[in-house]
Amino acid sequence: MLPVLGALLFACLCPFSWAEEALTVRYVDVPDEELPLGDPTSALWAGLPAYKATLLPQNLTYPVLETPSVASVEVKAMHNGFWVAFLLEWPDPTKDANVDVDRFTDAVAIQFPVNPEELPFYAMGNVGARVHIIHWKALWQKDIEEGFQDVQDLHPNYWVDLYFFAEAGLPVFAEGEFPQHPAARSFRGPEALAQLPGAYVQNPMSVLERKVPVEEAMAEGFGTLTSQPKQNAVGRGVWQEGRWRVVIARPMVTDDELDAELSPGLDSLVAFAVWNGSEKNVGARKHYAIWIKLHLERKE
Repeated sequence: MLPVLGALLFACLCPFSWAEEALTVRYVDVPDEELPLGDPTSALWAGLPAYKATLLPQNLTYPVLETPSVASVEVKAMHNGFWVAFLLEWPDPTKDANVDVDRFTDAVAIQFPVNPEELPFYAMGNVGARVHIIHWKALWQKDIEEGFQDVQDLHPNYWVDLYFFAEAGLPVFAEGEFPQHPAARSFRGPEALAQLPGAYVQNPMSVLERKVPVEEAMAEGFGTLTSQPKQNAVGRGVWQEGRWRVVIARPMVTDDELDAELSPGLDSLVAFAVWNGSEKNVGARKHYAIWIKLHLERKE
């Protein structure tokens, strides 16, 4: 209890702290199609300087992160005047891309203040000072690369009831096997989809045919995270040799009033968060960085 109270006291004394060293977003003179919007291994990243953002264990609200496992995240950033892309890299000895009762996904997020002149609290903003968050999840990446992760992917011998509105012609019963209803293939019609309430109401967590592994959201404090109606961001992650390399990219200026505006020459702020699934990181149990000054280079 004392560490939480101490952290809350620190937050009250320094609610809008930021790191002094700035993260520079380099200008690159390339067309949109050549920007590495979904390529963490692109050669364009090699020549950019890396910013090492220190990560802190989240202990401002429950559930707290008692045992941190990721000390920092290295960030590179570029823009071409239309799109801005961030490469985030951190060590992780295990690739966690499934969710179960006691299993959680690796993830990373970027946060911007919607209005830098009314600086929000670095931990999810505050009332009247909104933040714009872009959240990448390893589970969603796996959904795209390998198909929707259904219950039988984790539990091959599970048992289900019959759903009479499932797509006709699919092998519901295979001789000697349990009945199978692969969600991504069996529940396309409206009657069948009604058997999956999350997908039926278009919950972002229940998308059966996912196109991008990132979610744009907004928040004005703890417990207010809300998925944005418009989704403009893209991204992709690659896990190799015990490290995650994740690209998160977004248009610099959009017609969405919920998005933070980023323009060449405009200084703003950015913050980051990392989740380590194998260490039970989920929700508020995460590593976070306070506000970092963000400088976007102008075209020479």
